[in-house]
Amino acid sequence: MSGLGVRIDVAGAVRDAAAEFERFAIDRFPRAVQFALTGVVIDAANAFRRDIPNIWDVPNRATRGALRYVVDRELLNRVTMVGEAQASVFVQDLPSIWLKYSFGNGPQTRTGGDVGVEAYFQDQMSVEVPVSSNLKHTGLGSPSAAGKVSSRDARNIGRLAAAGYTRNTGTAGATRGSARWGVFEIKPGEASRQGGYFMGPGIYARPPRVVAAVGWKKIAKAIKAGTRSAPMTRFTRASGQTVTVPKVVNADVPRLLFLSTPQAQLQPKATPSWARAMEAAAATMPDRLARELTDHLEHAARKGRRR
Repeated sequence: MSGLGVRIDVAGAVRDAAAEFERFAIDRFPRAVQFALTGVVIDAANAFRRDIPNIWDVPNRATRGALRYVVDRELLNRVTMVGEAQASVFVQDLPSIWLKYSFGNGPQTRTGGDVGVEAYFQDQMSVEVPVSSNLKHTGLGSPSAAGKVSSRDARNIGRLAAAGYTRNTGTAGATRGSARWGVFEIKPGEASRQGGYFMGPGIYARPPRVVAAVGWKKIAKAIKAGTRSAPMTRFTRASGQTVTVPKVVNADVPRLLFLSTPQAQLQPKATPSWARAMEAAAATMPDRLARELTDHLEHAARKGRRR
């Protein structure tokens, strides 16, 4: 991933250490640079991992373990020039699918059909932006403080949207087929389905239907007080028979759960943390090379005493 390519400057530390190694006629300097550079990458990766809970809201296991570094032991033993020294760090394939939007030097554009809760909905060519307040109000979802919707909630909403109008019974005053919040989808271009509630293409919650005399508290109270009668409505059956029945009304209004949009702009929120971790680790390069020099000198001294 390009966002991991933080530029750090260790050239000065390498030049200073090279002079010291040459002064003591130590010929293992390229190996020392390789060893120190590997240590820098390991420390940076570990520091970034510790900061992951501060970057993403409730990161899953794949996100927490996304970053990996390479310890090339063969290169450590065969490196002969400083220019050959290298150390690698990368994001694993699976988490890179979604983490690529968190790295980079500027806003990242996410289009539909890539990754996200839209995988549970019929329209997978749009990005679905959750409306946390409506998800909570309808009881169809419990988004986190950061607005993150669990896969369980998204899967259930997708199932309800696919099922459409379902028959069920519920609390007092509820009508058959409408006791609970339902879900329906308005796709881009379906202007004919617009209404006062319409806020754009997306996934909507259909409110429960109730008998007005029972479900509307104000009317129920007036009926109990004897100041009005129960609202009724009339309709004509296919047979031509006119029927009078209790009036049924919406207990709420349709509410937008997910707004469908062709694309979304995401900020590279992980880049600053990775840059800080890498720069802090790179600052230890002089000390690492100094320790390598000291180890070589002590090793040479021990060999001299044994002779």
